[in-house]
Amino acid sequence: MNKKFGRLGRETLEIVETLPLNLVEQVLFFREADDTDKLDLEWPTLPDEDDTRIRVLELLDNREAEDLKPIEERCRRIRLLAADKGPSSLSHVTQQRLSNEELLELDDQPDAACRSAWVFLNHQIAFADAEAFHGARQYRDFGKMYDAFEVEPAESDSSTVSTIDAENLASLLTAKLELPSKVIIRTIDLSATSTHPASLLVIVRHAGPLSSVFHHKENGLRAPIYYRPPNEATLIWTPSEQTLEVCGPSPQVRRVVAEGFAQTVCGTDLSTKPLTWRYYDLSRFHASLDLPPPDWEDVDVRSTKIIAVEMRLGNWSRRLSLKVTIDDDIAQIAKRYLGGNQFLGNAEGFSSLIVAVSYQGRTDKRERTMEISFGDRRSNLQGKTDSSQRELGQRLLKHWGILNRLKPLEFDEVIQTLPQLLGLHDLPDNCVTGARLRNLGLDPKRLADGGVIAFRKRSRAVLLEDDDEVLIDLGPRDGEVTAQTVFEEKAGSLDPSDVTEYEIKREWLEEIVAGALRPFVGRGPIQRLNEHLSYFGKVPADGSKVPIYLARCVNQIDALTSADVTLRSRQEGGVGIVLTATDTPINHLGPNVVVSLPSVLGGHGLDADAIARILDKHKVGRWLALGGADVALMKFGPHMAMLYIPNKIPLAVSGAKQITILERLVAAHKAGSPGVNTGNLIADTGARTPADAWRSDARKTVVGVYFEHAGRNLWRLKVD
Repeated sequence: MNKKFGRLGRETLEIVETLPLNLVEQVLFFREADDTDKLDLEWPTLPDEDDTRIRVLELLDNREAEDLKPIEERCRRIRLLAADKGPSSLSHVTQQRLSNEELLELDDQPDAACRSAWVFLNHQIAFADAEAFHGARQYRDFGKMYDAFEVEPAESDSSTVSTIDAENLASLLTAKLELPSKVIIRTIDLSATSTHPASLLVIVRHAGPLSSVFHHKENGLRAPIYYRPPNEATLIWTPSEQTLEVCGPSPQVRRVVAEGFAQTVCGTDLSTKPLTWRYYDLSRFHASLDLPPPDWEDVDVRSTKIIAVEMRLGNWSRRLSLKVTIDDDIAQIAKRYLGGNQFLGNAEGFSSLIVAVSYQGRTDKRERTMEISFGDRRSNLQGKTDSSQRELGQRLLKHWGILNRLKPLEFDEVIQTLPQLLGLHDLPDNCVTGARLRNLGLDPKRLADGGVIAFRKRSRAVLLEDDDEVLIDLGPRDGEVTAQTVFEEKAGSLDPSDVTEYEIKREWLEEIVAGALRPFVGRGPIQRLNEHLSYFGKVPADGSKVPIYLARCVNQIDALTSADVTLRSRQEGGVGIVLTATDTPINHLGPNVVVSLPSVLGGHGLDADAIARILDKHKVGRWLALGGADVALMKFGPHMAMLYIPNKIPLAVSGAKQITILERLVAAHKAGSPGVNTGNLIADTGARTPADAWRSDARKTVVGVYFEHAGRNLWRLKVD
């Protein structure tokens, strides 16, 4: 079809153009729930099939964009299970979910897209299970939102779906996750494949944290609609490897789900055999593919050679595999054909590596061999039947610094380093260098062992204090890097962690910080209002309930403006408390008192004394949070200020031109002047009008609220 349909998405176009018309009609008119609106479209009846398709596309293209969004999402889901590994995921689930008669009807569908659409239309739950299974396969391949745990099961058989007490598991997880409604458990047996042993898939569907959206009512007013989005965690239990793999957006949920499964299904006593949270540190392979054999007395490790490596190029959608024989030197092959160390340094990551090991123990009569394969979260060691090989493999990986046991930060550690962790939490970027971590007073290795950060890459060039650019390269000894200028002059040695970039595991860090604040904010669910602002609920104070927020990056103009606009829209909650991770001169945000946590924390975390100091600051600042008694503009340097007007919510001001305009308006008000001329008001600010000094997303909450037109070419403060 040559005609362009500008409003239609790619997925909708593909479905309408390729599926049989009877399925196209059912997909377009499908209703996810009884309370959803039915598509208002008159189905054309034309003699030619192609003319019918074109007419359908024309009718859809004339619809509003918001009407087309659910159709596009519906078509995307259908096509997802009709391409690549989607059909096999759908087939695997439907074999376990559908009856023989239903399977025969499914097989009668002409192709993969038709089969996917048929299951979507007729078996929504089975389709959702297939989506979860397909997603789990992607998590396994790409390692996103993913954790792996080792578990020692008791005598109970936990290898098949039939052994799971889903009701008991659901009740346990509901209690441990403190959910308002019970979780739903779905299970699928996964047969062995060429890459994965036989496993068990458990889908845990649960309510997410309370969230809200603003609904525009017919009378023009806005009102919030509160809801709990459906969340999902997927667990894969591989009995032969004694490994639990858990996929899901929340690190805390992943761990709770794994512990709940180990306790109820595997019969593991977590008090004596806690789960081991593991990961494989592959950062050394960004520099070299050499793995020197160790010099041990009890076992003669004669050769350790990497024979296969799979690398990700630029991002995780591209990969390159290199395999050699045991007689080849893979490092030399990579250097000769792929650029060697420089190529490795530019790789985004490593999906898997295989090491061939030849060794002879004291009791061995001849030389033995084995292969160790591993990625960032799993290896084949747990599946080896020979316990001596399992132990030797783990010993080798630990010797090379590859196998690590993730050790979550203990509560005492969090309390002792809470101000430093808050500083890390307040960083605007998700990447941080080792040097920055040490400046914050944090140990990069301990944070990596605790899962708070992960290796990203080593910088290739840095600027020194005299602004000379130097290039970074490996030093002559392990754990050392050297620097030289662009003119190949030596610039000395640097600490390798100083020039190493780490990715902040933001979700896990946020949960650690939230856990440290629990003595004050309670156990309720956390509502994330935007990237920089979270809501913890209300706590008792001064005989009333006080809303509690946590804001980050408030010293950055964009984050401050966003938080201020959001909090001023929530004024119906009363005068609350905004906790900040770092010190800030701002005293109020919306109708709330700002309390910087470093200013109240002692050496014992958020204890009773710290809580008392927070409540005292709230009591003192409460009156000003309501606007105070007099008009005032409090400046905190050239780029930050607070405007107070009686009976109005304080306004946080960020920007020199905004401060200049408000200064002139305040001065005119105090002088009794009827207003300020537009030209005088914007003089030397660079703004075309007073309103232009504010960003578009904040402008309508300021202009007409805090200042207004006072007649022709005049502006004044709006003081009620």
